Amino acid sequence: MKIKLPFFLSKWFHFEFWPFWIFYFPVYGYGIYLAIKARSFSYFTATNPSMKFGGAFGMDKMKMLEFIDKKYLPKGFLSKNEEDGASICEKMQKFEFNFPIVCKPNVGERGIGVEKIDNEEDLNLFLQTQNEDILVQEFIDYPIELGVFYHRFPSSTKDGITSVVRKDFLKITGNGKAKFGDLVNENVRAKSRISYLKKKYKTKWNQIVPSGITYKIEPIGNHNRGTKFIDGNYLINDQLVNVFRKIAKPLDGYYYGRFDLKVNSIEDLYEGDKIKIIELNGTNSEPAHIYDPDYPILKAYKEVTKHMRLVFEISQENRKFGVSPDPFKDVLRGLYDHLFPSKIKK
Repeated sequence: MKIKLPFFLSKWFHFEFWPFWIFYFPVYGYGIYLAIKARSFSYFTATNPSMKFGGAFGMDKMKMLEFIDKKYLPKGFLSKNEEDGASICEKMQKFEFNFPIVCKPNVGERGIGVEKIDNEEDLNLFLQTQNEDILVQEFIDYPIELGVFYHRFPSSTKDGITSVVRKDFLKITGNGKAKFGDLVNENVRAKSRISYLKKKYKTKWNQIVPSGITYKIEPIGNHNRGTKFIDGNYLINDQLVNVFRKIAKPLDGYYYGRFDLKVNSIEDLYEGDKIKIIELNGTNSEPAHIYDPDYPILKAYKEVTKHMRLVFEISQENRKFGVSPDPFKDVLRGLYDHLFPSKIKK
């Protein structure tokens, strides 16, 4: 008889669910080795000179997106903290888009605080939970969401794509018998989000879901929001590299990171058409394909150390061109302010 372990136990057998610091613990030593070799514990900040701390944390999302060709971007704008829902709606009209929208903290990571919002009432409720500037974007309803990891070197034409992750959003499918809430509770990827989802779908929670009807219950493609990450490295070829070489060309001072995007089809991806980049990440980027449930852990660590080495090599090249790493004390202070924003005096 097969015993089904509760999620809080079974997750320890699947590294995709491990806390960040536990998964990365085995490679901390390698990071220290690279720092000693670079003679700087903040060497990584020289990898992307145009990003705050190289894009390790605390970066301005809107600032980086402004350098990308507008045809690759969703319509959007930065909303200051003091703005209300009515003011944001007026700006949406000015920028020629309407609900639904996606709102996210302009400085943030790992999908924290990101919400799809369908009307002004929900927008006002969202704003009540925020105390910082918000990036407001039109919601792009393309069927495919990817994370494409691209890098290049400052002194040569050497570049490449080292990771592609496909995102399978959190969803449930009815059987004509089970209630909406029961189906959510049965989904292992929803376990950490039950209270949030119950509040969000309170009108549907006790309804029977008809057989064959599927609900995408989380539209934000982030792993900690229940999205399943699928290894998409089979998509990597010279044509794809050429597409991202063109996209990245205007990004002065950006050499390493992941483009999170939506695209209408894989054919469009290879043609560089109907691509919408929703976020640009720096040295905090992970080769997210490793979180595919079937990905071997030793192979995952090999990928992680390969990318750590790329950060080191690119930063060393930039230093030869006069880019200095940020002082380590500034990095520590910035990290503290990032982790404990409530401590910052406004």
